[in-house]
Amino acid sequence: MEAQLKKELGTSMLKSTGHSGGGCISQGQSFDTDHGRVFVKINHKSQAKRMFDGELASLEAIVMTDTVKVPKPVKVIELDTGGAVFVMEHVDMRGLSRHSKQLGERLADLHLHNQRRRDRQNKEQQTVGKGADVPVIDQFGFQVPTCCGYLPQSVPTALSFSTPPPSTATLSTSWASPGCSEGSATPSTLGTTTRSPRPRGLRRGISCINCSTI
Repeated sequence: MEAQLKKELGTSMLKSTGHSGGGCISQGQSFDTDHGRVFVKINHKSQAKRMFDGELASLEAIVMTDTVKVPKPVKVIELDTGGAVFVMEHVDMRGLSRHSKQLGERLADLHLHNQRRRDRQNKEQQTVGKGADVPVIDQFGFQVPTCCGYLPQSVPTALSFSTPPPSTATLSTSWASPGCSEGSATPSTLGTTTRSPRPRGLRRGISCINCSTI
């Protein structure tokens, strides 16, 4: 993997920094390169590239708003040995609790970003000599599938979400213990819910295949 990373990143140096981590889906590790420090998410499953492609597009969309600080995505690399890695900017995160107020404000800015651009576009259209050159997103949805764990969630663009567009994405509804949503799940088409009798003492959750309740 490291030899392929060097080639894909165009770096002669690829030195582990000792920063590593992971969860139930992917593992991560930071490296120093000729171009600076990067963080690499690693996943050896066949679905990894699709999952990482969605993450890359999502981070690019957030970066463009200049609101919430997120790692700048570099590239997704399909590994010769199977799976894929997602290379992004290394962000040193320490003592974040004191920034909670600012984070809340930035998240609000993120959600208002497109509406503010729309307001600016409308204002400029009413001004002589001004053109409508402010890019605005005028449809719901996203241009690439994103994933919950390995489960793809395709949301094609549409002018309205009053009637959701057809989708191949599925969610599953299951009855689970408070600590885990793993269990017998009933697949359902995105936008609908399949219900089953709740066992005594358990709660209902919408679960993805990596055992996380959403």
